[in-house]
Amino acid sequence: MWARSNLLSGFLASVVAVCLAGRAVAELLTALFPDGVPAYDMGDGVTVETRIHPEQMPLGLRAGTYVFMPGLDEGFGYNSNAAPGAHRRGSWEVVTDPVLSVASDWARDAFGARFSVQDTRYLAVPAQNRTDASVSVGGRIDIGDDTLTIGAAHVAEHEDRGQVDTIASDQPIAFQIDDVRASYTIADGRWSIVPAIEAANWTYAGTTIQGSPASQSYRDRLVVQGGATIRYELAPLRSALLVLRVAGQEYTHTPAGQASEDSTAYQVLAGIDYDDDSLWRWRLLVGGETRQFASPIYHRQNTLILEGGLRWQPSGLTTVNAAVGRETQDAAQEGVSGLVYSSARLTIDHEYMRDLVVRASIGLQRADFFGGGSQSGTTAGFGLTRVLNRHARVSVTWDQTELHGSGAANLVSGTSRGVGLVTLRLGL
Repeated sequence: MWARSNLLSGFLASVVAVCLAGRAVAELLTALFPDGVPAYDMGDGVTVETRIHPEQMPLGLRAGTYVFMPGLDEGFGYNSNAAPGAHRRGSWEVVTDPVLSVASDWARDAFGARFSVQDTRYLAVPAQNRTDASVSVGGRIDIGDDTLTIGAAHVAEHEDRGQVDTIASDQPIAFQIDDVRASYTIADGRWSIVPAIEAANWTYAGTTIQGSPASQSYRDRLVVQGGATIRYELAPLRSALLVLRVAGQEYTHTPAGQASEDSTAYQVLAGIDYDDDSLWRWRLLVGGETRQFASPIYHRQNTLILEGGLRWQPSGLTTVNAAVGRETQDAAQEGVSGLVYSSARLTIDHEYMRDLVVRASIGLQRADFFGGGSQSGTTAGFGLTRVLNRHARVSVTWDQTELHGSGAANLVSGTSRGVGLVTLRLGL
């Protein structure tokens, strides 16, 4: 019960930071859905910050076989460039983030749900104010040695200026995602096969660019993906993997007279998942993708893709996580059929004292557009989290982002932003 409640609680600064700040567009679909909800649980194992100290964790509210974990984050800080662009305009900001997580406490099967709202107020530039919200629900059904997992989510978010491949709009662009997914794990000795299917509908609200209306409906799309992951256990905690995926994209509001960006993509990746159950865990998948477009105007794209992660825990007090990736993504610009997104990130957590955790991170992103031009970005962050008691903790964070170069119109370029926050986290 403790592990499930811990993952679901809004207390985890690392999950909140990844999900709600400093994202690159290419990472949105995975980053927007929280860990701890079956079908959306993408956590990569226990770290120094996420591991459980029972005496430091909120107890939650029990109702029968369910545990409810309400929480509230209240942050205050300074944003050096609240409307990112060449001309800086800083602002103090107030961030309010209530959350409610629900988890079952059953011997078999599982149910989880999470409801969250994040309201950000910029005192000097109220036009940049935004309110984001999400709800996700999922379940796991154990059928003998097999497992059926299903989930659904709705996300109402805003796209920040200053991220890789974002439009230079006057305000953050609102968008919504409606997502459903299901997978079935078939286990047979050393073999396991996990067929999965997912459908996500993206819709974008209009905006303005330098005061002129700019519809974003050309970005509305339905993405349906199916595939299978085949795993063979070479030894305990060490497996060979083969991943097969097919994804179809249908743009639902292509402007009249413009070629459709509808496409079908095929992916194959193979690699190793290695865990020595102590110091190291690493996972590397390498493969290729071919994306074919419905319109002959857009050429077929063949791309080397990869997904990799490394966790090193030299002691119980320090965790080092590294991740790399290369994949294709949709582009924000009208008439651009997509991009190749590459990323790398390194994060270090250190438990300086039992009630004080230090975190540092650095990241690199690059977008190479199919039609020519590129953007690159860097991120760096530092934070301290102090546990006051099981119901309260306070964190001090600083996150710096830089965005460089672009050969495309209407994209933000040459911008820098630093955000410092002091956040009080409360939980029952």
